Amino acid sequence: MSERLSTLLLDTFAEDSKSTSLGKLVTDLGHHGMAIVLILFSVPAALPLPAAGYSTLLSLPLFIIGGRLLTGRSSIWLPQFLLKKDFEPSRFSGAIGKLVSFAKLLEKFSKPRFSILTQSSIALPLVGLMVILLACSMALPIPGTNTAPAFAIFILGFGLLEKDGLIVLLGMAAGLVAIAISATIIFFGYGALQYLKSYLKDLFLLIYC
Repeated sequence: MSERLSTLLLDTFAEDSKSTSLGKLVTDLGHHGMAIVLILFSVPAALPLPAAGYSTLLSLPLFIIGGRLLTGRSSIWLPQFLLKKDFEPSRFSGAIGKLVSFAKLLEKFSKPRFSILTQSSIALPLVGLMVILLACSMALPIPGTNTAPAFAIFILGFGLLEKDGLIVLLGMAAGLVAIAISATIIFFGYGALQYLKSYLKDLFLLIYC
């Protein structure tokens, strides 16, 4: 039986974990497949704590993996400049318990089912497309546009890891909600900026004209 996700998370993000590189992380855990890499690269942004820089950094490998799923590839590939990037798992040890608890809950109910959603040449590209859209949201330097998308990728990765089509469906639904949240934040954020710009312009004219 393969090692459970909750155990992998605890081991990878332990408090005494040494600083490593994204490449070494992929090498050490890549034998579990693209699903575990999706999960591990989404974890820092999915955790409820500030992770300045990590969301944008990890959105690129997630985007690439999503593209490989979209084009029917099953192997992991990342460019060298990303593989050399430093990564400090111990930074997230204090908050990883929340995701571990969620993973353990999913593990109680997950089982291989609806294989068409985890293995078919139709479903996997759709998952890849969703991962790409969520990774694009994670890349935005706007508060509130990374946690929900990263959490949805976490669920999708778990579903693929466990070959559980029902959880993949849950991840797709969570992805749609996350994209809606991000779009709402961007829309109202843009409106607020436009209002502020207009207000400052009127204030400037009132003072100096």
